[in-house]
Amino acid sequence: MSHSAARYAVIDAVRGFAIWLMFVYHFSWNLTYFGFADFGVVSDPYWIWFARFIAGTILLVMGISQAIAAKREFNLRSFVKRLTLIAASAVAISIGTYQMDPNTFIFFGILHHIALASIIMLLIVRLPTQTLVVLALFCLIAPRFFVHDIFFVNWLWWVGLSPVTPPTIDYVPLLPWLGVSIIGVLVGRHLFTDHTSSALVEWRPTTAPTRLLHLAGRHSLLLYMIHQPVLFGGVYGLYWILNS
Repeated sequence: MSHSAARYAVIDAVRGFAIWLMFVYHFSWNLTYFGFADFGVVSDPYWIWFARFIAGTILLVMGISQAIAAKREFNLRSFVKRLTLIAASAVAISIGTYQMDPNTFIFFGILHHIALASIIMLLIVRLPTQTLVVLALFCLIAPRFFVHDIFFVNWLWWVGLSPVTPPTIDYVPLLPWLGVSIIGVLVGRHLFTDHTSSALVEWRPTTAPTRLLHLAGRHSLLLYMIHQPVLFGGVYGLYWILNS
């Protein structure tokens, strides 16, 4: 959800693409929740992988943005401001979803992950490429080989090594997802160098669809925060009208 990606329009467009897909996913979830459809968004493998693709795209772009930012002078004030905004948004989502259902509220979703990963990235983004490759592989395989009952406590669920997936409607734990962001750093190092193709660097949206993607990417955090209340409220309103 970083706005630092405004450096390159193509990065905003890719992030915007993920945001639009998120609209589709959440609208489908809402329709299923109120009984207008039965998409199986939490049980159908297609929908599960669709949600993972969305989260993976957002985190991959985050890593690419971090790689680009690492080439510039670090601005502590800007970093703290951005981190505070994301963390506050994550807390707001936790509070809001807790009010809806304390048993499945979002305690560590995509924004919680991005807030923590932003701090970790600050510490590792300048490590050698070989080291980052090893770290990415470790993060990706850790939930398969290092799961342990010790992590099956609510205050450690954020790590991602619990043998049982905790009850929550949005779960993006540190592992394996940090590995995706690290891969993004590696991709950013490779794609956005001094020899980067001018077509990639100078790309600008010129059609209505690409402008919408770019706009969504530039305002991704705002759209993330408001889209579900709007969609949920709209579907709820329709449900209320039809059942009143």
